[in-house]
Amino acid sequence: MNHRRVDVAWLSSASGVPEAELRSVVSGTAPSAAQLDKLAPALGFHAADLCVIADVPVPEVLTPRGSAAGSAVVALVRIAMALPPEQRALVQRLVDRMPLEVEEPSSAPPYVFDQHEAGFGAMLVNLLCGNRNLHSVAAVARVLALLTEGRVYLAASTIGGIGRGRVPLTAERVEGFATALGIPAGDLAAITGVELGEASRPYDPPAAEMAGLVWKCRCLTAAQVGYVCDEAESMLVAVPDDAPDEDWNRVRQRHGRWWGAPRR
Repeated sequence: MNHRRVDVAWLSSASGVPEAELRSVVSGTAPSAAQLDKLAPALGFHAADLCVIADVPVPEVLTPRGSAAGSAVVALVRIAMALPPEQRALVQRLVDRMPLEVEEPSSAPPYVFDQHEAGFGAMLVNLLCGNRNLHSVAAVARVLALLTEGRVYLAASTIGGIGRGRVPLTAERVEGFATALGIPAGDLAAITGVELGEASRPYDPPAAEMAGLVWKCRCLTAAQVGYVCDEAESMLVAVPDDAPDEDWNRVRQRHGRWWGAPRR
């Protein structure tokens, strides 16, 4: 979605939604999921995200897999971010090749915050908790910290407060959510009404790549994400004892030895 005013005639032509229907939506009529599905490509959004933004139930066919995959997704992102580009590409291809599997719904459904009551904060947290299969506010907090390289480091309770409308959205927080969601910060600022600072962060290709990986993982079961995570971890190598920190991405320590990947 462009942060400039959308031309209804152009959008009708680009999406195939009749102009009269679009003008009705602009005037306040709630859009249907079918309309949003057509509008999404023209606006540059995932259809499921556009449903959440419009506070319209996401069609079942567009919902993530059933079980809570948040902790596995966090672990995968942490490892993948440390890998060099060619190995990150292998991880992406592995995710792309995973078959779609049907899984029973989790006994612990994702947090869903009331957007009617809590507004845009609820919308942003719902986009990550539910629409990206992270399920918990703790997983959302960790993904935000990872993809922003610690610039947006929030406690799970703070994420919950944002989702309940009790913690205000700031420019920095909106930028952080934009990074994790893979949505341009200007577009998200226009939706939320939060004005970004003049020194907003430039486009970050690796972060955008990881946001895309998080999105893809919504189509996998928790077991599948765990499998991909194990494969990614097998790409890590032992960090030499005398290796300078600036030359290596250190991921985890086992029995006194660090494992990671060289920076290139």
